Amino acid sequence: MSKLCTVCSTSVAKYKCPICTSGYCSVSCYKVHKSEPCTRPEPIQKHEFPAVIAEDKDDEEEEKHRLGVDELRRVGESLRVRELLESPQMRELIEQVHKDADPVQAIRVLRQRAEFEQLVQAMLEATESPK
Repeated sequence: MSKLCTVCSTSVAKYKCPICTSGYCSVSCYKVHKSEPCTRPEPIQKHEFPAVIAEDKDDEEEEKHRLGVDELRRVGESLRVRELLESPQMRELIEQVHKDADPVQAIRVLRQRAEFEQLVQAMLEATESPK
């Protein structure tokens, strides 16, 4: 599907403004477009993950327990994990862990709750290699 000129809205936009990427169909429409200032669109922000804490990198025991890319992908694709994460209560529990000064201890406490343990087990099952 072709986009129409953003100036005249009658012809197909064959060209794009080098600054704002608005489409235009002709030199005359470009001149009309340039008669008003335009701005570069904001770049799409990619989700950034927090940097790994340097002291954690040195801990070989912890490194053994880190999930690899494939395991993380399987967790993200798990229908059961997604289903459990749809619960507003579950999302609040996760937010509590995120805000806690000692998230490891917070997870230990929350694992006593059946609904949180279901999430943990679903995530563990998702990390298992497909057979």
